[in-house]
Amino acid sequence: MIQDRKGQSALWGFLIMMTFIAIASGLIDIYRLYAARNWAYAVAQEAAMAGASRGRDWSAFAAGGGVGLNSSTAKNEAEQLVIAEMADRGITSYGMDVRVLPNITGGSVSGFPPRPVRLGSGLGSWSSSEPSVGVYLEVPVNWLMLDRINVVTKTVRVFAAAGVAQ
Repeated sequence: MIQDRKGQSALWGFLIMMTFIAIASGLIDIYRLYAARNWAYAVAQEAAMAGASRGRDWSAFAAGGGVGLNSSTAKNEAEQLVIAEMADRGITSYGMDVRVLPNITGGSVSGFPPRPVRLGSGLGSWSSSEPSVGVYLEVPVNWLMLDRINVVTKTVRVFAAAGVAQ
């Protein structure tokens, strides 16, 4: 009878150990998702700031107006920063959409960002009252445990914008 109880104890011990491993893996997956979202948001913010900073068009300012943005320069600077950051992390399959509002009075872009971000419930219209650069990123996140049970790849979507104050 004592031998039977030892077998039951070993089985219960194994089941409890597997449960703790599954819980720990799930917590690690949640942390990885959170860390990836924070990192992607920081990259989007940095890229928007770089585009707005390095893409300034001083010709309107020299003519007596405010500072605008050179669309191609601002977009290129933001994209180059995102490409460099993704290459540093070894991420090759990501999505990026950079939009520029070059006018001194700003403007709006309907349906941008193209997908809801964070707690957004639907597509909106990005607008700004100043020249701005908007950066939308989609970054895949690798799971630790959930990849093993065929859960689809999770994608983090972030949006950040930076403008030139007049």
